[in-house]
Amino acid sequence: MTTMIENWTDTCLARADRRAVGHILFALAVLCVVLLIGWLWLTVLSVPVVLELAAPGLRHFLQRRGTQQLIERFPWRPVSVSFVAGRRIGRQAYLRVADSENNLRLPELPERARVLVRHTGRIWIAGPDERGRVVAMTRGLAFLTRGRVIDR
Repeated sequence: MTTMIENWTDTCLARADRRAVGHILFALAVLCVVLLIGWLWLTVLSVPVVLELAAPGLRHFLQRRGTQQLIERFPWRPVSVSFVAGRRIGRQAYLRVADSENNLRLPELPERARVLVRHTGRIWIAGPDERGRVVAMTRGLAFLTRGRVIDR
């Protein structure tokens, strides 16, 4: 069982790496198009947009080592969750953990993962550490992200 979880973790981490590279490449492609147009004012205005597009990928690579340390330090365990109504902001998700006084805040949860979590009502987490950081993973869809435990 441990080997199967380790293999799935490796698959999810590799998929997260590819997704992060995709975010960064898309942001660079947008910047290249803007630079090819050559209007200075458009280039200046596009910098915040490009940074926003690249943010998920940059966040992943800046936090990757910490993510791996959490995975190595804490065993994976399934938790029953449901979405907190009215707390969706973009791709960020707030999940109510069953039998807990805390919620989880995941900064990156794409729609396919949301559908799976709604359907199964479960995610797998490693952690939390003393600062409330967790790693969340879905089973059935190779998705892994860092999150944080927050008070309700």
